[in-house]
Amino acid sequence: MKLVVCEDGNEYSERFRRFLGEEFEFVRAANFGEALKAAAGARGLLLDLDFRRTDPSLLVDESGAPASRAAAEVQGILILRALRSRGVKLPALLFADLDDRERAARLETELAPLEILSSSEGLPRIADRLRKLPDEQRDR
Repeated sequence: MKLVVCEDGNEYSERFRRFLGEEFEFVRAANFGEALKAAAGARGLLLDLDFRRTDPSLLVDESGAPASRAAAEVQGILILRALRSRGVKLPALLFADLDDRERAARLETELAPLEILSSSEGLPRIADRLRKLPDEQRDR
């Protein structure tokens, strides 16, 4: 099962490959363009929220157009919005520590299928969520 890990570093992808790599294939995408390409044939998206280490020229707004440096703090959400606007409907997990539960619920509804998990979520729960991702070929 191919999963796209969209992050500005490599912490998530290395951790996932190390502990879950025998069961899943993790493909790292560092920005929107890479995520859009990697989404083909994938079963799901795993997104970090904050992309402050990303070159500002690679940041996008919710349409996929270039964005200001201020977009880095919520880049994971903006990348997911841009992917959704281009028809990418893969299930997504967003790793974000949002204090506003109403905002999180609104995002999960607007960007469905989406589940927001804490950035410190344990691997057993993450692996469980990944195993439950729908098989698009089976579900058609």
